Amino acid sequence: MKTTIGITWIPRGREYFSKSIKTIDHDNVIIYPDGFEFHVPTKYEVKNLGDNVGCFKHYYRVLEDLVHNTDADIVGIFADDLIYRKGWIEAAIKPLEDESVGYTVCYVPNGLKLRNGWRDGWNEHNKGWAESWGGGYLMRKEVGRKVLAHPFVLNHLIEYKKNQQIDHAIPEAVFQMGLRQLFHVPSFINHIGMKSTIGHKHNSWDKGAGF
Repeated sequence: MKTTIGITWIPRGREYFSKSIKTIDHDNVIIYPDGFEFHVPTKYEVKNLGDNVGCFKHYYRVLEDLVHNTDADIVGIFADDLIYRKGWIEAAIKPLEDESVGYTVCYVPNGLKLRNGWRDGWNEHNKGWAESWGGGYLMRKEVGRKVLAHPFVLNHLIEYKKNQQIDHAIPEAVFQMGLRQLFHVPSFINHIGMKSTIGHKHNSWDKGAGF
């Protein structure tokens, strides 16, 4: 199954993209700046979808582009300040052969692992808002279409305020769909930036589990 990854990019006080992209170990990648000029050298396609709109609206339009304008079977959206575990993508897409799985979660924060007492391997956690979070969701394209059209996601988009949560809204929609959510320990990816795209500082609970 062909997998295409969208990398959302914004200017930061310190640039992490160059270090991050060296570890991704995947060819089908598109860089999506959120309304900014992208000046970092890269071999990957760079696609600007319009003016700066903020993290949730940008996530939505990137997912829309990946679903409607690529030939991928599986899509995922990742931030520009991550490092990736070797062999991550092959392991992360395997469970998606089962159509009952809504997504696999590639960024599993340490806090979520500790809260739920998860062990190494795949952990199923079918919860919604504030009970299931993380990031780097990989999903089949047909699930992506359902996410884009889901009433909860559309309402979240309409009611958008600055710094709206992606990592709570997407799980809530997938939970309402009745699809399974799979989290892998150790986490396939880890944040190297000190702040998230919505501005909060990362702490030990935000570290990728097992990194």
